[in-house]
Amino acid sequence: MEDVVEAVKKKGGSAGLTMTKSKAKGLGLKQLFQKKYKMLEGLPPDIEKAFGQLTEHILMIVYGPSGNGKSRMVMAFIKMLMAYGDVMYLGLEEGHRWTMQKNAADNLNEKDHSGKITFWDHNMTFDALVEKLRKKKSPKYIVVDSLQYWRIALAQYKYLKETFPNKGFIYISHSKGKNPSGKLAVDIEYDVDIKVRVEGFV
Repeated sequence: MEDVVEAVKKKGGSAGLTMTKSKAKGLGLKQLFQKKYKMLEGLPPDIEKAFGQLTEHILMIVYGPSGNGKSRMVMAFIKMLMAYGDVMYLGLEEGHRWTMQKNAADNLNEKDHSGKITFWDHNMTFDALVEKLRKKKSPKYIVVDSLQYWRIALAQYKYLKETFPNKGFIYISHSKGKNPSGKLAVDIEYDVDIKVRVEGFV
């Protein structure tokens, strides 16, 4: 370690290393206890029983085998979320196909949910999403269905999380065995607050 420090001094503080100012912030125990979070109030009893208390900044991954009910479970969940904000559903896998229409028809209705959710197809890119979320009155909750079809990098996932701390993101993922499929999905599973495995429509 001393050799590294000396090398940095001799090279005028660089030694080929990029030194960046830290943005780390420390909190004492009292400060941590005093920190306030925006919670979703008045959750339905079945949701609160399954997930406990939820903050408005939801980070969730839902994974399981193909055709086992992931999209249906998420549709039922975002039906509840519409009471707290609009939803943007990125149907990257199904797009606007009949299967998406049927899933929506089984869970939603025009009278109660029109104007609260929009469905997007595979043409929604990462950059286009960021541009849309920067606008005023942009959707509060974003569903990515599925993660494998979007092909973003972990850095892009982190960018969304950090840039839009007042929005919620729900990622639907394929699975491999009992785990999400692919390194990115596994990394996201470790990072999110809510992890839901769906199999056999359970």
